[in-house]
Amino acid sequence: MPDLPLSDRRPLRAIFVDVPLIYSSGITQVLSKVARYRPKDVLSVFVASLDVPQKSTVELFESVDARVEHLGNASILQSALRLRKLMRSESLDVVVANSFRSYLVGKVATLFSGTPVVYWIHTINQLKTNPIKNFIFSTLARHDPLIYVSEAVMVNNRPEGYRGEDTIIYNSVEPPENNPDWQPYGGQKRREFGLPEDATVLGYMAHFVYYKDHATLLHTFDVLAKKFPKLYLLLLGNGPDHDAMVRLASQLDSSDRILFLGPRKDARAVLGLVDIYVHVATEEAFGLAVIEAMLAQRPVVAARAFALPELIRDGETGLLFEPRNVQDLAEKVTRLIEDPVYAARLAQAGEEACRRNFPPEPFARQVTTFLQDVTISRSARALLREV
Repeated sequence: MPDLPLSDRRPLRAIFVDVPLIYSSGITQVLSKVARYRPKDVLSVFVASLDVPQKSTVELFESVDARVEHLGNASILQSALRLRKLMRSESLDVVVANSFRSYLVGKVATLFSGTPVVYWIHTINQLKTNPIKNFIFSTLARHDPLIYVSEAVMVNNRPEGYRGEDTIIYNSVEPPENNPDWQPYGGQKRREFGLPEDATVLGYMAHFVYYKDHATLLHTFDVLAKKFPKLYLLLLGNGPDHDAMVRLASQLDSSDRILFLGPRKDARAVLGLVDIYVHVATEEAFGLAVIEAMLAQRPVVAARAFALPELIRDGETGLLFEPRNVQDLAEKVTRLIEDPVYAARLAQAGEEACRRNFPPEPFARQVTTFLQDVTISRSARALLREV
């Protein structure tokens, strides 16, 4: 990666805006890594939430020298006026929006100011699948700088006739040794979770929503459980489909070996109890949980969908299966259960690949460089117009 551009100016002052700032959300964790690993002599970080930010989230950002502001969410105009006031009082150079609503807030707040708004797109289909959002986005963002978290996100979200500056920046995931709370639990911890010491455990960490496709995993597990009587399944997370999946699991013959653990702050440590990590989401913009599992040295089976093939080389760093295909998924998991040497080889290769491809310092420098380039080019164009 090239060195950051040299400048005699003060550090670039960027504000990252989102609707909720929830401690466990992927976007919050990504933004905290930008703040933690940024070159502080080059980038100053402010964070703003439209909703009231959680106390734990405020503490997270304050621990990495990033101030959190609350803009309110009664209306886009109200939020924009508060953001504009903050931009003036803090001499902010660039706004980075992390959701469609916060992008609209940023566009209104920067109206006639010349301050660039960067839209950092973290989702796959929330823009183009909504005709109104798609029209507004395609109209407003044709010249705006865009950051995509994967090639799949770029393919699915780049506006038609786009003429701006855009880039793909893959998210970073810190290795478990960076935090004592992330250290994978040892086998002795299984008893606390109701797992036999000799169990083979599958795991999945995901929000319970339709595109995370828990139903396919539950049906696959029921098939596998008949063949492997010591097979267990751990499901971590919560969401609108949680209760429906609990009901579905209760109807299966293997229901007594399916454990719903809810959302847990020790989720990365729980990966130590898992023998095979299975990620069945049919839509995935990036897949932070997949990288976390690979960094925990777990062999991974994931759906061949959207960004997941960008993270996994099939047969080398993990296995891919056809989305919603119970038989294909069962065959891939069976192979790993029956060939532990091969599973261990995949796990080692996956961990090594993640350490190479997703380290936090280069990630933060890449974000910083892009924001610098955007701001410098916007300033240069403004000077040319004045001349």
